Amino acid sequence: MKNSAGKFLRLSRIIVAIVIFSLLVCLFVDFGMTIPAMAAWLAKVQLLPATMSFAITILVIWLIVTLLFGRIYCSTFCPLGVFQDICARFPRLRRRLKSKWHYHYSRPMTKLRRVTLFIVVISVLLGISTISSLLDPYSIFGRFGFYVLKPLWVWVLNLWRAVDSAPEIKFGVASMAGAVIALLSMLIVGAISFRNGRTFCNTICPVGTALSFISKYSIFHIDINTDKCIQCRKCEHRCKSSCIDLTDHVVDMSRCVVCFDCLSDCPNDAISYTHNRHRLSIPLMQRAKTVVETPTGIGDGKIDVASQRIEEAKTTDESKKQKQLLDRRKFLTVGAIVASSPLVMKASKAVSKVDEVSTGNHLGNLLAVTPPGVRSRHEFLAKCTSCGLCIDRCPQKVLRASTDEYSLLRVLHPVMNYDESWCEYDCTLCSNLCPAGALLPLTIDEKHRSRNGLAYTDKSLCISYMNCVNCGACSRRCPAGAITMSNPVDGKHGAYPVVDMDKCIGCGACQYVCPSKPKAIKVGGIA
Repeated sequence: MKNSAGKFLRLSRIIVAIVIFSLLVCLFVDFGMTIPAMAAWLAKVQLLPATMSFAITILVIWLIVTLLFGRIYCSTFCPLGVFQDICARFPRLRRRLKSKWHYHYSRPMTKLRRVTLFIVVISVLLGISTISSLLDPYSIFGRFGFYVLKPLWVWVLNLWRAVDSAPEIKFGVASMAGAVIALLSMLIVGAISFRNGRTFCNTICPVGTALSFISKYSIFHIDINTDKCIQCRKCEHRCKSSCIDLTDHVVDMSRCVVCFDCLSDCPNDAISYTHNRHRLSIPLMQRAKTVVETPTGIGDGKIDVASQRIEEAKTTDESKKQKQLLDRRKFLTVGAIVASSPLVMKASKAVSKVDEVSTGNHLGNLLAVTPPGVRSRHEFLAKCTSCGLCIDRCPQKVLRASTDEYSLLRVLHPVMNYDESWCEYDCTLCSNLCPAGALLPLTIDEKHRSRNGLAYTDKSLCISYMNCVNCGACSRRCPAGAITMSNPVDGKHGAYPVVDMDKCIGCGACQYVCPSKPKAIKVGGIA
């Protein structure tokens, strides 16, 4: 039977991709937390998060798999890759397609791919994780699952519960900025794949570019038998990676995502997935040095193309110098703007400090509080990919996506929102789920001893101190016993909270229950 092996490989790949994609969707959408540990494991074997967490074993396994079989990761384990396949399939569901929906071979955008990868690597080394999180395929899909799919799923469940008169499930959008970025990213990727297939994977995606350096030399690869090929171009029109060049009968394995679509369409079994290279029965002619005839017919009537290019380069030398001068002016202008931006930021912070002192509020300039399990603030900000998994799974809903709490270069990182909730004393879920290693796994005993913030008080805002009211809500709620109420000094003022810095772990329970407005006790992050 023709193409039986190709059809089997394609069907197997589709089944595996659907199962993995479904588990990852459920990981972000399932608020009941009944998804098995398999889904959480799939999050930790994603390539860029594993790189950020220095998971050497996972990286070595993926490198070996790619060297053996090609970019299997992109066609099965990457959720954004499967999403692109779904979008690319919609306009091509009909058996007889219009020619505008056919794929065609295109030259690789090597410079763009390498520049993008270089920018991502530099941003990771400099700790500017926003760039990598915006381009990481897993993080893009994770944000879409949490900010878009989960609210839609809760809305559907509420409609169903309304019919049975069951209580509604409360779930709000964690961050409007996160929802906009997530939806916009998926719309852009979906639109590109709808028209051009896996163009995002082979031009912008840093994971795809990194794997392409290895998959180019993969042992198993797509090979074309030129003795059998009848130039029907069905394989080329089916290749969503646009990497099949039938002019030279070669497949660019650096861009091939090993989807096996081309194997099932070939009517003559001329294309196969093998570890061998087909030897031609009739050798092809080699290219000769290109020559062109001169219009004047002087001499032998021929001139080397290389010398002609040298002459053209000489004539355009003056125009290049002018462009360089313009580029230098632009560079100096942009450099001046960038250099002055830190001064502007410092000035705005100084103004905010003056405002806080004048209003009597000394708790408004505290550092943002990171989730538990952070080894150091710098490492957390550098490794976090803003996938939203910890925010999604937090049972207390105390985590939210940051805007400018850390900096504008690190938006959508998880930050503690103690005005709305508190960190459960015995909960370690977020630290044990983080796939990027930004949060270290904690046991309950380690959670009780770990500190991600410290509580600070301003007795001028405390209603117990100012109004002689016996409040003490913060001291009663503190699970670590770090807060005690002082004795009243005189008849004009009551007791106020005193924080034992050696016991405080920064859980935020005190800030959450404080009835004062503004809060008389707040938790600040640790530098």
